Amino acid sequence: CPDPAGTFCTSCDEFVGKNCRKNLGTCRSRYPDFACQTKEVYIQHFTGEYSYQYSTLGCPKRCVEYVRITRGEKNVFLCCNESYCNSLNVKEHLPFNPVPMQPDIFS
Repeated sequence: CPDPAGTFCTSCDEFVGKNCRKNLGTCRSRYPDFACQTKEVYIQHFTGEYSYQYSTLGCPKRCVEYVRITRGEKNVFLCCNESYCNSLNVKEHLPFNPVPMQPDIFS
């Protein structure tokens, strides 16, 4: 069961030891999904390849994972249920297994 007070979500693009050096974000997850959401922004080069630019952290009431592509940019929205599960350096350490979001059985 999710904590009724919500999870304290933290995101960071770069760590030095245990300290965040780049793009620290924090918020408290909210009812009903109690999820941490990250928006990763990529820009498209003339070669067609995308390169990572930055991330932002959010704690929406409803968290949905999706990819939005516009001219020259790609945004990837990710959801997870614990702090730092949406940080770039965490994803680089295998195995990275974020908790899949469960459908809301009460709606």
